Amino acid sequence: MKFSFASLFTKLTLATSVAGALVGCDEPNYPTPTPVTESSVGQARVLVVNAAPGSQGVTTTVDSSPFGAVAPYLGTAAATYTGVSAGQRLFLFNDPANIPSNATAPATPRTVAARTAYLGGTNYTVFVTDVPTRASAGTDQGGIRTVTLTDNLAPPAVATNAKIRFVNLATTATSGSTSYGIYNSLTQASLFSSIPLRTYRATSSGTGTAAVSFANFTEVAAGTYTLDVRSVATTPLVGTQQVITLVAGKIYTFYVRGIAGNSSTPLGISVVTHN
Repeated sequence: MKFSFASLFTKLTLATSVAGALVGCDEPNYPTPTPVTESSVGQARVLVVNAAPGSQGVTTTVDSSPFGAVAPYLGTAAATYTGVSAGQRLFLFNDPANIPSNATAPATPRTVAARTAYLGGTNYTVFVTDVPTRASAGTDQGGIRTVTLTDNLAPPAVATNAKIRFVNLATTATSGSTSYGIYNSLTQASLFSSIPLRTYRATSSGTGTAAVSFANFTEVAAGTYTLDVRSVATTPLVGTQQVITLVAGKIYTFYVRGIAGNSSTPLGISVVTHN
């Protein structure tokens, strides 16, 4: 057999190439993964409404940064949304009056924390509820609490309509619950016939195909309505009758608020205008 240096050189070159290719196929070093707590899809918009009778004004922060202005009890009729980064956000609510009646002296106002995942491009309304002096019990620190609803601000399908929804945020002096509904004083019909009476702080009713979300809006004809609050379908509650005008294309949340029989924070209907 003849020995060929050219053949040997070719074989050595091939072996070196294969070895280099094998080394090049090693797994690359990636950085250690970290949890993603903020969405890359932009911002959510949040509105805070103070429905806590006896409140002295709620100051809100989000992730330790100031959020909007101080929210007085019932605030104003027109809503003002503030943008927040999408993802997990920590809201803190402070009110000088937020001291449970059974707090141990020396009592100081308690901070209410609400950590929520917010979706980019989505609108939310956060209601501050309950009397600030609500007694604590067990793990419940007492005082004010919050209720959050998702707001679908798509315009009404019919141009001459408005969109409305309703939640019951009317507490009692001891924060017990009473079911209330909003009725048309002239026709005697419930303005929300699917669930006429709604319990305190409830955001839905029923299950399965019978479930009704109180975050959903209903279309009604624009116009001026005379409305009242009832705990029994046939009996309007004294002092709750109000004239409310709904504008075509507008979106509203009605909420029953206050305390029945209390002259400082009377029972009644308040309206948030979302657009």
